[in-house]
Amino acid sequence: MFREMRRKERALSREEAVEILSRCDYGILSTMGDNGYPYGVPVDYTYHNNCIYFHCAVTGQKLDHIEKDCHVSFCVVSDVVVLPEQFSTKFMSVILFGQAQEVFDDEKKQSLMLLLKKFSCDFMEAGEKYIDTAIQKTRVFKIEINHMTGKGK
Repeated sequence: MFREMRRKERALSREEAVEILSRCDYGILSTMGDNGYPYGVPVDYTYHNNCIYFHCAVTGQKLDHIEKDCHVSFCVVSDVVVLPEQFSTKFMSVILFGQAQEVFDDEKKQSLMLLLKKFSCDFMEAGEKYIDTAIQKTRVFKIEINHMTGKGK
C-alpha cells in the first residue's frame, strides 16, 4: 500500500522517528485539495500514543479538505545543516500517513492540555483557564498513524 523508502541506508528506526516527532514544534499537514492540487499547511502539533493532534479554527480550507477526504500526510524536518562545500544538506525528517478525524469531549480537552504542556508549560494554570473559555471556538483533530518513515543524513 505504501512505497518503501528508496534510500534504505538513511532510514531511521521507529524510535528515532518518534523522538523527532516528539521534539519538533511544527509540521506540514497535507490534504487532498481542490481541483486535484495537494494542499500543505504548517500546523503546531503534539505527538501522543501513535497519533498527531492539532487544533484549528472552526472553519477553513484544511477542514473542508478533511471533510471531503480524511486521508492526510504529515511531515516534519529537523536538525538541518546546510553543507555548501558538499552541495548538500544534513537533516532528519519524518513523513507519516493516516486519517484525520475530529476529537471531542475528554480527548479534545486532553489534547489541548498536551499542546499547552508542550508550548506553554510555564503557564499551565492560566492556560487551563484559557482552554476552558476557548474550547468551543476551536476544533481538534488527530491523525492516527497508518505508516511512518524517518530519514536521516
